[in-house]
Amino acid sequence: MMFNNLLLRHGSFVTYPVIFLIILINQPISGQESMLLSDEHLMLLVEELGAQHDGNIDLTILQEEFAQLAANPVLVNYASFEELARIRLLSDFQIQSLINYIHKNGPLLSTYELQFVYGFDEELVRLILPFIDLQNTERAIPADLNKKLASGKHQVFMRSIRKFDKESDNPPNTNSILGNPTKLYLRYDYRYKRKIRWGFTAEKDAGEEFFKGINKYGFDFYSAHLQINNFGFVKNLSIGDYHLRFGQGLVLWSGFSFGKTSMALDIKKRAAGITGYRSTDENRFFRGIATTLTHKNIDLSFFYSGKKIDGNITEYDSTLNKAITISSLQTSGDHSLAGLASDKDAVVEQVFGTNLTMNFNKVKTGLTFAHTWLDTELNPPDRYYNQFYFRGKQLTHLSGDYQLLIKRINLYGEAAYCFGRGWAILNGALFNVSSEFSFAMLYRNFEKEYFSLYGNAFAESSGGRNEEGFYLGAEISPIANWKVSAYFDAYKFPWLRYLVTSPSSGADYMIKIDYHPSSQIEMYWKIKGESDVADINDDLPGITDQEAINRLKIRYHLSYTTSPKLSFRNRIEIARYKTGDFSPEWGYILYQDIQFTFRQIPVDIRARYAIFDTDSYNTRIYTYENDVLYSFSVPALFSKGTRSYLLVKYSPGNALSFWLKYSRTRYSNKIPDGFASVIPGNVLSEIKFQIRYKF
Repeated sequence: MMFNNLLLRHGSFVTYPVIFLIILINQPISGQESMLLSDEHLMLLVEELGAQHDGNIDLTILQEEFAQLAANPVLVNYASFEELARIRLLSDFQIQSLINYIHKNGPLLSTYELQFVYGFDEELVRLILPFIDLQNTERAIPADLNKKLASGKHQVFMRSIRKFDKESDNPPNTNSILGNPTKLYLRYDYRYKRKIRWGFTAEKDAGEEFFKGINKYGFDFYSAHLQINNFGFVKNLSIGDYHLRFGQGLVLWSGFSFGKTSMALDIKKRAAGITGYRSTDENRFFRGIATTLTHKNIDLSFFYSGKKIDGNITEYDSTLNKAITISSLQTSGDHSLAGLASDKDAVVEQVFGTNLTMNFNKVKTGLTFAHTWLDTELNPPDRYYNQFYFRGKQLTHLSGDYQLLIKRINLYGEAAYCFGRGWAILNGALFNVSSEFSFAMLYRNFEKEYFSLYGNAFAESSGGRNEEGFYLGAEISPIANWKVSAYFDAYKFPWLRYLVTSPSSGADYMIKIDYHPSSQIEMYWKIKGESDVADINDDLPGITDQEAINRLKIRYHLSYTTSPKLSFRNRIEIARYKTGDFSPEWGYILYQDIQFTFRQIPVDIRARYAIFDTDSYNTRIYTYENDVLYSFSVPALFSKGTRSYLLVKYSPGNALSFWLKYSRTRYSNKIPDGFASVIPGNVLSEIKFQIRYKF
């Protein structure tokens, strides 16, 4: 019935992309490398993380890590385990296997030799090629400090984003927002190899004031950082804004964090310690000074952070001109409305602590201490689900973590204690049974009293508390060019949750089949299901009845090239949502992507046309979109309509690049609930413009 309705509802809009796809599949494929396959993995990860965070995601650091690796590839023949770990595409087993191969056979002479390393195959080698170098000596580095700094690279970014209503051609919601509806972004960045990096970022969200009101000094958010690496015993020194990532994320892990993704084995976190902050999240970062000192196999880190963060003010002292009590911490960074602006910088937060890490070849252990102090009392309103939430001003944490590599088994974990509150424990294992089969297991148990402001461990729910679960993931390559990835995760919540007024449990699973017949064609099939429970009516007092909720998504995705300058993506995805005995809700999306690079002019074009139809927000589908550099777009599409965008990049020289993106969502009737109060009519459109200058 759903597919019959698809044809009836959209008519020629369906037949055109399908016929176009059939014609293109039968075109000859060139022997050149694909223009799309290199970023397929990043695309899938961003899409899945965007779905986990409801489209709000900033992966600037992840994208920068790959860009920096490409600019400064790892010198494989004498790289340490830690240096090889910078290549996120390699597992611990593959890293150790590569080290053992070089130790036994001598330096690699050709990239083709990588295919003979145990655990490597043609696809993996192709993916890591941009990030490795087989030369046996470091490139010459100027001895004079001034010459060193002069050989560094500068970048300046300027970006503007504006949403419009096509019918009125006026910016939305002009009567309620405080400032101009244009979003502005400015960034400067200097980098000298992996030794020195500094820069600053400034951002104004749409609707925020600019050089007036609460932002008398221009932008709503400013960030700056200086990072120095590997100078004598100073492994790292960060001044200004920075990230902290230790252990498995039970205590300190700011910024993005991978959870359950299509990379079923990639569940172990690789702690980066202290890294410079270059994103635009206005709350979840650290501001102050941090350093890591190293001696032989021991790293000792110290950090202090003091900054203002947002909070929902419930009690305010006008004489002291400060908040006395807040009900919750705000993390959106949006100050476009009067109520949101009043919550800005309501709380002074200070964090200090230390980490000791000892790395002895195949054994790595760590100890982390952190103390957090707020100058304002955090006191959430009493609800059935938040009886064990943190209330107060101070938190103290102590944790220990470990990693152990025994032949083909990698054991790891972390145990953390929040003083006066409770424990959190996570343990995992990776098993490399053979080059064709590997699997992973993970157990976590977070007590309902446990709480960490910067915890970001592997978990089903956000917050890292009130959860116990067991995860099992596997990857198998049964025959050449085929790979099957799968996971199953079962979990329970010992205490109540929001909209669930009794202890509950759930499970989810994923199966993904990849097929790579050549370097120009890549396709996969993916099934993802989830079961959970929710109250039938959360307005009823006391314990209410519950209904089972089942979600299912099925996807087919194809990427291919027809010439060195022309590449395509196609996808069809179906979503199903069912509650109790009610009839299931359905949704689907079908899209066509095109990427074209001109031969004679430095212009790159990416475009998409998509049709979607869902019965409700419950069957929304998230789709990754190509965007301007260091910006990410993962919109949730629901209701009925079409989505299209055009992204143009123009690079007249090595120093200067321009991006322009126009995106448009047209709904069949009216903009669905949730947008109607913002924009009239049935069209949402957005323009992004970005300039980068390198010198």
